[in-house]
Amino acid sequence: MSIESKQEGVGLIEVMVAILLLSVAVLGYSALQGQAIKVTNESFERSQSLIMMRNIAEKIHSNPFAVETYESEINNMDSITAPTSQCGLDGVAVTTFCTAAELAVAESYKIKIDLQNYDFQIQMHPCPNTGGNGADVASNIMFSYCLISAWGNTTATIGEDDTGTDGSMDCLTARVVDDQDVVEQAGGNYHSAATCMMMEI
Repeated sequence: MSIESKQEGVGLIEVMVAILLLSVAVLGYSALQGQAIKVTNESFERSQSLIMMRNIAEKIHSNPFAVETYESEINNMDSITAPTSQCGLDGVAVTTFCTAAELAVAESYKIKIDLQNYDFQIQMHPCPNTGGNGADVASNIMFSYCLISAWGNTTATIGEDDTGTDGSMDCLTARVVDDQDVVEQAGGNYHSAATCMMMEI
């Protein structure tokens, strides 16, 4: 009798060890699934952002004389009001031609309406690595603009905030000044934890 009872005890331990191993395997699989979902979501955001940025870039390339209007209008997401003239973009025939600036305002309005359907934001800034400080177009030697798309805790901005503790962080680093040589060094690097992408236009 005593031998049988010992054998039953050994069988119970084997079952418990098997359950423990199964639990570890299931936890590992769950973690793997969570990571896969995260990567899939980021890939989706990147694909959607790239499509939207290409669309915006094409509009700007077609109307380059109003690039500063595009910048101010696209970056102003707080105010989404229909312009007085939508330059035929709303399907209504126009009787007079729009100026470059009016077309930029109308197209920017349509862009902002489209952006409301997505979980990312897009802004337009002078690229920080094109010979200037990135503050405005006049201080950039090449007059080059960048479209920045960001999602999650990242904002589509250029700066040194890389903590993300307040719920937001900058996408790209700004230009910095070397104290020894007094020479501005190129910025435009992604912050390590940023979820964003940049396109030079």
